[in-house]
Amino acid sequence: MNAPVKIQQDQFDLFDFGISCDVKDDQAFNGILDSLRSQPVVPDFQPHHLFDAPGKKEIIRLKQKADAFQRSGSRMLQVPEAVSIIDDWKRHTAAQGADRSSLIANSERVVLSLFDHTGNWSKPWREAGYDVYQFDIQDDPEMGDVMKFSPEFFADYFGDFGGRDIYAILAAVPCTDFASSGARHFARKDADGTTAASIALAKQTWATVEYFRPSIWAAENPVGRLGKLTGLPHWRTSFDPNHIGSPYTKKTLLWGRFNGDLPIAPVEASEGSKMHSQYGGKSQRTKNARSVTPEGFSYGFFMANNAHDHPILEVGFKYDRLDRDLLQRALDTGLSVSEIGHIVDDAYYIELDDVGAERALSEHLNGPQTNFSP
Repeated sequence: MNAPVKIQQDQFDLFDFGISCDVKDDQAFNGILDSLRSQPVVPDFQPHHLFDAPGKKEIIRLKQKADAFQRSGSRMLQVPEAVSIIDDWKRHTAAQGADRSSLIANSERVVLSLFDHTGNWSKPWREAGYDVYQFDIQDDPEMGDVMKFSPEFFADYFGDFGGRDIYAILAAVPCTDFASSGARHFARKDADGTTAASIALAKQTWATVEYFRPSIWAAENPVGRLGKLTGLPHWRTSFDPNHIGSPYTKKTLLWGRFNGDLPIAPVEASEGSKMHSQYGGKSQRTKNARSVTPEGFSYGFFMANNAHDHPILEVGFKYDRLDRDLLQRALDTGLSVSEIGHIVDDAYYIELDDVGAERALSEHLNGPQTNFSP
């Protein structure tokens, strides 16, 4: 394979590139690879920073956090101790869903969870009151098929979510054709078109991210060739389940735009790499068992990325061309995301005038306060 290309900001002008996973032959596979290798001219103006590569300080390895935890004099936790920590995260999550003010705010935030058969990754968001839409073709061959996504699909079936912003897109991309654990089958899959179909599925996922431009998006996969074959920039976070309370290993990577500094609850990997020792086989049932999202990861990811605890993530990524310090100052003065939007939206979205948007926000912060409540 040639070296992968980097995703350009205009590469997924969405649902228009028309890749189909129905064609399974060498020509289809090579055609998709050619499209990946094409390098469109990067425009001077960048409409967003959805696919920017993380800086060195933004790349988080939870193993390093677990090692530092031990070096500080702490022993690895016993599983019941880790469970207790995760239970605290659960209570914190539930408290958002129980508190009227945070519940009202969260209910206006939409989360799309793709390839989420178990619902584990999206569970904390649902408990906190976010409006979660869960998609998996196993549960609904029509509504759960990511390859059917299009502007018309979301308009006809979901009414464009009532015009609300998509706060997060979570994607546990099927790993069968990407994970290094299955490398012995790569040559056959590359030849018969199976890999091409999986690339198309992944690219449709990135296209969905491009279309909705959420504040938070994350794609999860075991170590393998997902990034290489689909043009993603460097991954942002790596972890094994034992770093977050589950006593086994399964090296997993997360790509996307999110806070990768997840909390940890490190335990010994007493069960080793149990994925194929306990869940071997080719059946869909065993594939599902290998793909189950660890509970500690689900709640740890929520703790690090929910809007209530980290408002700068929402506003900073929504207006990702503006100065983040200025946006933080606006939050510190008590402005809500909606109020900031009233000030900057025309300049930012309609006029594409970032300088004007920052000037309007600065003038507001330095002048009389205005009540934007309806």
